[in-house]
Amino acid sequence: MKNEKTDRNFPAIRLADGPQVDNPAETHKRMLSELAERLDQYNVFAKGQFVMWKPGLKNRKFPDYGEPAIVTAILPTPQFDPSENAAASPYFQEPLTLVIGTFRDDDLLEFRVDGRRFEPADG
Repeated sequence: MKNEKTDRNFPAIRLADGPQVDNPAETHKRMLSELAERLDQYNVFAKGQFVMWKPGLKNRKFPDYGEPAIVTAILPTPQFDPSENAAASPYFQEPLTLVIGTFRDDDLLEFRVDGRRFEPADG
């Protein structure tokens, strides 16, 4: 009899007694909300400042996550890439507000990027 009582104590039953776990749709909605809030967090940048992608907001190949880039210019008004004329493109009407420089293959490469997606690099 004692063994039967122990057998009834399955891990799945113990998990059901704990806090409710969100379903995948709720988790997805929460992550979208956090990323949208992060995109809206405003930073003021200066030429020569080091910046990095905000977590979860990288939408370009370079620089990599965690790789610092240097601000080489701050655009006085947002620029929009005229070649991105399809509303289905993730770059459609993306406001390009910063020019950043990265180090690739012994060269400095400059990219126009959406400054909302970057944060100051520590150190």
